[in-house]
Amino acid sequence: MPFHYVLGNLLARNEGAVGVLFLDDTGETIDLACSDFSPYQARVTGAYLGIYLRQLERFLAGNELGAPRLVHVEKEGLHLYAQALPDGYYLVLVQRQPAVVARARQSLDDACAQLVRALFPEP
Repeated sequence: MPFHYVLGNLLARNEGAVGVLFLDDTGETIDLACSDFSPYQARVTGAYLGIYLRQLERFLAGNELGAPRLVHVEKEGLHLYAQALPDGYYLVLVQRQPAVVARARQSLDDACAQLVRALFPEP
């Protein structure tokens, strides 16, 4: 699958990255790449983040505020960046603090563009 390379490359390009998740439209992890996280830890993180993203989508839609494009959650010791893809999918980068946020966001944006070209071709 073309996304395996994209996930691994995103993980390798970001210092302090502990995981990259490819979430489907229900918030389930389709695939992942991990360094410091175990696959179990990454899937649990993805599951909780998926719940949060769906609630955020409903809130924004219910108030006619559009849809999220990038969600950045900063918690003690971690940054989670979730960027929206077509059809409700998300690409998520999990990075330890301190993080170079601008670099992480740019590399996440590049990876999302690669995934869109590979998995969501325009008709």
